[in-house]
Formats: sequence, structure tokens, C-alpha cells
Amino acid sequence: MTGAFVRLATVLCALLFVALGSRAWAGDEDTFDLEITHPIGGVWNEYANPGITYPPSLDVRAWGTVGGYDLSFEYHRDVYLTQSAGPGSLTRYATLTGGFATVPPFEARDTELDLRIMRPIGGHPFAIGLSGLETMTNYPYPRLYGLGVGIAKLPDWTGPHVSLFGSAFVYPAASGSLGPVHATFAILRTEAGFRFRPSGWPVYLVGGYQNEIRAGRHLPGEVRLNRSDPFVGLGATL
Repeated sequence: MTGAFVRLATVLCALLFVALGSRAWAGDEDTFDLEITHPIGGVWNEYANPGITYPPSLDVRAWGTVGGYDLSFEYHRDVYLTQSAGPGSLTRYATLTGGFATVPPFEARDTELDLRIMRPIGGHPFAIGLSGLETMTNYPYPRLYGLGVGIAKLPDWTGPHVSLFGSAFVYPAASGSLGPVHATFAILRTEAGFRFRPSGWPVYLVGGYQNEIRAGRHLPGEVRLNRSDPFVGLGATL
């Protein structure tokens, strides 16, 4: 049920962004931003400690304002090599049901879709909001769906060149199943960053730091994730 809700919310968000982009191109007041950044951090989980991000790692974000609400949609992908004890050795990892197993080292891909709808607090650049999160991997692991709440510092251009932003969202019960195994995680996602735009340019530099912590609920203690991702890239206002 949660998964279906997150997928429906994602489709609705995409439609809202199409409408928002159309208004922006038509010269309306609301603006639409698109950003592409590269994570340059690492992933600590059952398979890697850490897994240093590879060049295919990517973050694509669209955000804007419509009808007094701030919307954002993020596609995040971490790509890394699972760890081994040296040439010819296997990757040893904790299983969801307890105990350990081994596999040959492989290139892991962790992907996330994050939809947020936020409402500014009064006339301040802060907002409270709701979020729908979906996570997926290219290895046997539950696809998680979760609903979250949080607070954000909206990316307003308070000066001529610099905009600061940040957020903290918690998903208390992101869950999914893999065969007969059902897993639930509490997830905390935090972020802080800046945008720098030369005078008169529609394109700007964006950079910052993103962190995600997942703690298994009623799962073995070794089943967890900590993602630490500084990032840098470019954005454009449409």
C-alpha cells in the first residue's frame, strides 16, 4: 500500500513539475530549477566499509515553487565496489535474518527516489514538509518505501550571488520485502549546501554535503547503512 502511494505521489509530482515548467517558460513568476551533481563520498553498509563512490554515481534534482508550495524531486544513485579482504577473496556480509554469507566482490548500485512537498513557515525561508521515499538496489535486498516528515531551509537568493539551503527528514518506518523476509528501517536524511551564481547567469554552481543513516528495526545489529556524500555540480534556473 505504501509503495503504491509513493509511486502515485511520484507521478503527481512529475505532473506538477511539468505544469511548473510550462509556467516558467511562459514567463510566470514561479521558477523551476534543475540540478545535476556528483557524489564524491562513500557508503558504509553490510557489503562495504566504506564503498567509495565511482564516477557513475549521480544526483539529479528538480525543484521549484507553485501555488505557495515548494516541491522537489530527487534521483540519487551511488555506485561502489563491495569490499573484500584482498585479491581473490570474497565479500562477507550480514544477512537480514542473522548470520553472514559471502559473494564475489561486485559493483553495487544503490538508487533512491525522493519526493518532497513543503510549505513555507510565514514569510521566513524555512518550511515544513512531507516526503515519499523509494530505495532500490542491483543486488538481493528489499525495495523500501517510506513516508517522512521534516524541516528545510529553502534555497532563496538572499544575496546577489549566494543561496544557502539545508534539510532534515525522518522516515520512521520505511519497509519492504524480499521473498518471505520483511524488513523495516528508520531512516534519517540530512543535507546542507550552497549555490553560487555569477551576476546575470542562469547557470550556477551547487555544492554541499548529504548524509543518510538507516537503522534496522527488529533486525540484526549488523544490518544498517550510513551514506556520507559531499557533492558538487551545476544547476540552472528555467
